[in-house]
Amino acid sequence: MTRGGMLALIDVATERGLEIGALAAPIITRDLGPVEYVDRTSTEDLRKWYAPNTEVDTSKIVEVDHVWGEQTLAECVGGRKYDYVVASHVIEHVPDLLGWLVEIAAVLADGGIASFAVPDKRATFDILRRTSSDAEMVDAYVLGLRRPGARQIFDHFMGFRDLGAEPIVSGRLTPADMPSQHDAKDLMEFCRRTAANGDYIDTHCWVFTPDSFLDAMDLANRLQILPFEIGAFFPTEDGSHEFFVSLRRLPDSWTPQQRREAFLASRPANAPIDEVEDLAKRVAGLRQEVEALRTSTSWRMTAPLRTAITWIRAR
Repeated sequence: MTRGGMLALIDVATERGLEIGALAAPIITRDLGPVEYVDRTSTEDLRKWYAPNTEVDTSKIVEVDHVWGEQTLAECVGGRKYDYVVASHVIEHVPDLLGWLVEIAAVLADGGIASFAVPDKRATFDILRRTSSDAEMVDAYVLGLRRPGARQIFDHFMGFRDLGAEPIVSGRLTPADMPSQHDAKDLMEFCRRTAANGDYIDTHCWVFTPDSFLDAMDLANRLQILPFEIGAFFPTEDGSHEFFVSLRRLPDSWTPQQRREAFLASRPANAPIDEVEDLAKRVAGLRQEVEALRTSTSWRMTAPLRTAITWIRAR
């Protein structure tokens, strides 16, 4: 599956979208459809930041439309709603995973798609790091981290291994053959200085395999934080280093129980098939009820008002 898997549920030509962290290689260019770009800082600052990085052609960094810094995503886009949000190899960098997804949900219309390309730790420099735990995600969410914390920075650099995954997967190398490239005490002092100065250090804050990512989404659903179901999921293929997931925004009017049932029915899992089918039927029933409401007389009579409100919000 190529990165086209990210767009499996998106019509870029007609739908209005946001791309986060496009830098010099956007998944969706402006000539393909109505897309806006959001990043943690301005285009000028990004070009300065990446100037020493020979892997990034700073002349091709996209013009950032919205800066997502200390303010919420909804605030930085002026309260607009979008049909989709995409981000390729961004989700692992965000300090507060759950909070980040909450803010994305806030700018998506009902039924909107949040689509991500996510690195699989088994085929990256994170291969020796353990997958991120529930406790770490909850901790970052409760603290509301806007910059990588000392734990995240320390774990990233101590666990980093500048080797391809193949030598490890094949058994030709073991963790003992690859000591960390960083001195623990020096790295701790670096973290201390970073915390004192409030510096932003680019870090893989989160480490996933396809299964552990689905577990993280299940956690968020059980915590009643995220209004999403799994729209599409493409596990890592042989020879690839990434997997793809699309989350579909569920209506705010749904109860936590309804959202839980929708998520369970959508999740790729080894649950008994009769359980999955039962949940899917219940979700289908809920969707039929929503469709019945939309075709009702009262829904049609209020259509002009809803159209006007949508137009005003888009201004």
